Amino acid sequence: MKKFLSVLFALLMIFSLVSCSNINSGDGDDTDTGADTADISGNDTTALNAPPEFEITEEIIVVHETEDGRKSTKVLRYPQIRGMEDEEKQSAVNSLFLDIAERQFILNVPDVDIYIIEDTIFNYEVSDVEVTYLSSSFISVKNTVYSMTSMAEYPDCPVYTVNIDLEKGEIIDEDDIIGDFNIISSKFLAGDFTMVDGAENLMENTNYEDMILQYKSDYASYPEIYFTVDSLFLCIDLVPALGSAATFSIPLSEIADALILNPIK
Repeated sequence: MKKFLSVLFALLMIFSLVSCSNINSGDGDDTDTGADTADISGNDTTALNAPPEFEITEEIIVVHETEDGRKSTKVLRYPQIRGMEDEEKQSAVNSLFLDIAERQFILNVPDVDIYIIEDTIFNYEVSDVEVTYLSSSFISVKNTVYSMTSMAEYPDCPVYTVNIDLEKGEIIDEDDIIGDFNIISSKFLAGDFTMVDGAENLMENTNYEDMILQYKSDYASYPEIYFTVDSLFLCIDLVPALGSAATFSIPLSEIADALILNPIK
């Protein structure tokens, strides 16, 4: 009888341990860690705050209409963030996105007044916006533009990027991201970057050297830069006949020595 009770007690202890183990593993399974807990450095990390939500705001403006009904339009699309604890910083960040979108329009369509006088039709549109939330304090945005006038042979499709420090509510300049542009240039010239978008025949009409040598760190002249959770992207400016821009990527692990700021560390 004592032997039976001993066996029964042991079985009950085993069942209790198994049950606790299942409960603990169940708690972990219910937690959605997502990209906000990623750390490519391999170091242990604690869970980051939940990322703020965002939506893409769209503004469609008819800038000018000719007597025969033809319209020149401006279409701006830009992120607007919700859910930040500091509402004042959230407002500042959202204002930055709008201001940048407006400035890019002025840069890309500098002759609006002349176009209106001469009845030259233009259409400017931020056609695509890609937002990547990288950490509790960093958001990276790629914006693709489509701009065309009735006088142009090719559309102009430049890319502009925005990297925002959410804690400070400020834009992060390329000088604060890039530590050694020579490393980046050398890897680009060596073909270590992968082209992720651009004209199909791009490399038949240009080469790595011509593309990267237009940028000089001495003059703080850099390609547009944005990040995903594991890669750095360069958006290279090109003439409209070559598509206006081409984007190249490299894993962050291969370029870390060239960066002052690694946004997901």
